[in-house]
Amino acid sequence: MSFLLKHLPFSVPITISAISLSIVPLLILHFRSYLSPSQRSSPNSLPSSFYPAVTSHGRHLPLTAKNAFSYAVLYLGVDVDSMESGHLNLPFRIFKYAGNPLTKVIGLRTRDYLSHGDESFTEKLEKLLCQDKYGIDKEDIGKIWLVTLPSLAGWEGPNPLTTWYIYKKSKEEGTVGEMLCVILEVHSSFAESHCYVLKPDSEYRQEPAKGYDLAFRFPRQFHVSPFNSRDGFYRADLTNPFPKPDLAYYADNTPKFKIFLKVLSTDDQVKFIATLTSGPTSPIPLEPWNILSILRTLLKWPFTLFSVTARTFYQAYKLHYIKKLALFPRPEHHTEGSERLVNPPEKDVHGIGQGMQRQAIDWTEIHARRVVEEWVKERVEYTGIGLEIRMKNGRENLIMDKKEKTTSNGNGHANGHANANSNGHSNSRLIITTSDPLFFTNLLVSPTPQHSLIMFPEQLTSVSSSELFMEFFSPSSASTESHIDGVTRYTRRRRTEYFLYLYSHSVVPALPSVPPIIPPPSHFIEHKFAESILGNKVTRRREEEKKLGTYYTN
Repeated sequence: MSFLLKHLPFSVPITISAISLSIVPLLILHFRSYLSPSQRSSPNSLPSSFYPAVTSHGRHLPLTAKNAFSYAVLYLGVDVDSMESGHLNLPFRIFKYAGNPLTKVIGLRTRDYLSHGDESFTEKLEKLLCQDKYGIDKEDIGKIWLVTLPSLAGWEGPNPLTTWYIYKKSKEEGTVGEMLCVILEVHSSFAESHCYVLKPDSEYRQEPAKGYDLAFRFPRQFHVSPFNSRDGFYRADLTNPFPKPDLAYYADNTPKFKIFLKVLSTDDQVKFIATLTSGPTSPIPLEPWNILSILRTLLKWPFTLFSVTARTFYQAYKLHYIKKLALFPRPEHHTEGSERLVNPPEKDVHGIGQGMQRQAIDWTEIHARRVVEEWVKERVEYTGIGLEIRMKNGRENLIMDKKEKTTSNGNGHANGHANANSNGHSNSRLIITTSDPLFFTNLLVSPTPQHSLIMFPEQLTSVSSSELFMEFFSPSSASTESHIDGVTRYTRRRRTEYFLYLYSHSVVPALPSVPPIIPPPSHFIEHKFAESILGNKVTRRREEEKKLGTYYTN
């Protein structure tokens, strides 16, 4: 280095030194958000900590499938107001609220909690609790303490149980009010969730077991595990993390949590038990001077948060393939009509349950809806029958009506097609009501309208008129088999194979009026009028291209 400095021009080392010195303040400013902690929580906030904990599961019924295990887990117990205001964010992004989970060591964001969307925890809780059936006013909601699994280094694994402790608004500073309710938010491995809102004055309140403060026995409604039916009850015993009103008490007595959950059959036999207990080591307050302790805890149990999914599937493998425990099919857990299907939920007389998140719409259903919508637009004009598909699972309805204004081509046809009156059709309206998440996919899979009508009761679907449905979705009399290409034949065959698979699980016998599906029949999407529509679209496209000078003929 001395040789280089000796032989380089004098201005070069000065320039390097100046550049280096100018970079230093830029680096400090850039990493300020990582190095500087946010303003700490006020003394009026509930304490927030990083909790080593233990969870234990035990299966009692059936006797041939008895199974038990315990695992160490890492939970967060946080004051929601302090977290949302950024007061719990730690240096070096050891913990941070919201944002991309890849930008922090551990963190929380609202997307996978309570209802769909990225609203704040407080907004989502108010939307849930301030319904008429719970009788809670927004002004009654005070401090909120959340116990849940955090993300780790960008990994957001399954979160089987999240517990919300909601307290009444306190009139005095430095105190916590009485418990308003406890919310058990249950997540399944099917990306669905359900909440049970348990109030101290609930009709489901029970005498707690020794060592617990609250107990409830309430009906099951949510399909969590494929090894348990939805009927029966839960028995939940819980401790109150903040039994004393004075917050100063918890400066030396860190709050702890303990939950004991039983799954009971309809005749009160214990089928399954699960416990979650904070410990065995002391919780670590979310304070800047504890970041080394948090990192040391993560190093002590490095794969705890990553391995929740692997442990779940391993236990499922043991139960199904080694202990030969049968599976219950996944039902639609919070849609109208699901109570009439196989694996129905237990009746919730007092309405404490609330369905929250459901499975996302997959690409096949999105594409199927697009295909059906394009076809329906032309079919409504052709038949004069309006179509309304009412989605009872929170998804967008589909409403199509015949256009009032039409242009005649002088031969009694409107828009190039026979109008409704000339074809003998009236301006009727077909209404389809469904809670099926794969409605459009199943509609395309069904070989004929008759097969759709058979499967609809098992697919949470009903129609206002079977006759109108048949007329609307039946192949046109003008259809011809002579123009079917290889792709159409292949599609029909695959559609038939898949429908046979679905129908093999049906409990409804086939009716004599249902046409055979071998060889595959003509499908509604292959109507002859659809071919003419396609031809008209091509013709219009070519005319537009000619006007633009982009279309040439020999």
